[in-house]
Amino acid sequence: MKKIFILLSLLVLISIAKADTPTTYNLPGSFDLGKHYYYTYGSPDINATVVGTNEFERDETITLPIDLMNRGKYLGFERDHIPTTPDEIYAAQQQILLESKIVDATGIIASLSVDPDSPLEVLSPAQQVGSIKGGENTLSPVTFDIKIAKDAKAGEYNLYLNLSYDYQKYVQISNPNATAQTYDASYWYSMMSQNQTLKLIVKKQAEFEVVNTTGSLYPGMEGVVQVAIKNVGEEEARDAKAIINPSDPLSTTDEQAFLYTIKPGDTVIASFKIKADSKAVPRTYGVDTVIRYENLDGDIKYSTTLQAPVEVKEIGWFQRLFGWLFGY
Repeated sequence: MKKIFILLSLLVLISIAKADTPTTYNLPGSFDLGKHYYYTYGSPDINATVVGTNEFERDETITLPIDLMNRGKYLGFERDHIPTTPDEIYAAQQQILLESKIVDATGIIASLSVDPDSPLEVLSPAQQVGSIKGGENTLSPVTFDIKIAKDAKAGEYNLYLNLSYDYQKYVQISNPNATAQTYDASYWYSMMSQNQTLKLIVKKQAEFEVVNTTGSLYPGMEGVVQVAIKNVGEEEARDAKAIINPSDPLSTTDEQAFLYTIKPGDTVIASFKIKADSKAVPRTYGVDTVIRYENLDGDIKYSTTLQAPVEVKEIGWFQRLFGWLFGY
């Protein structure tokens, strides 16, 4: 009997190995070796939750921890064969004990994906989680690295968590010996897939663009440059100021301009005195500009570095003759 059982078990394993991507490991038709006493009902049920906050800012890469809990329930059993002899009674007792593991998930693989047009990018590949017994959590959260695009709009985005795992479907006891308290156990497993949608929120925040620059510079002269800055974000910026950091051949002793409150959609003007070196080549230069502001939570924030185009023109006869009148 043992030899026949081992042969049939190998045939089952071979048939499983041949499948490309099996959705389930079906119970073989030869499941009649020895006597089967109970059919047990239930399965694992993995529930995922984000650990901590799920709200983040645009233009950052975050590590998102996800806790997995197995809420699988043992739903009961149905008698298949009534034991009569002491060995059969012992076999039935052992089977029902082993069948309780039907709610345990083993060999869990977790992967995360997003919508095709999402501003989120999942950087982490599928991960092996291990096993989770019924009623228990993972020993530590599963983590995924996610990049949030710089141009992501504030709002709620979907994360799709896919879980695949095996679970014990049937147990069969053979060769029971009640006196020696020994038996042989054979197991059949099924594969299960679960999908769950999680939410990631991109926070509302102020965002800025340089929309225009006026005022020209001439080599060896100082002039006033006005930079028009627009809040293209969803939240107002309070106590804002623009800070410039010109590089050679431009310089300034007036690197800050106070802008006060900038509401979403508003455009404000920042004025700076900038000097061009006498050896400056006439062309357009990019001046690094950062907005320092306070958000609605009272936190100090800094914008990404903006480029303000500043033109250095060639000196003409008018600037040579009358430039001193205008501060050139």
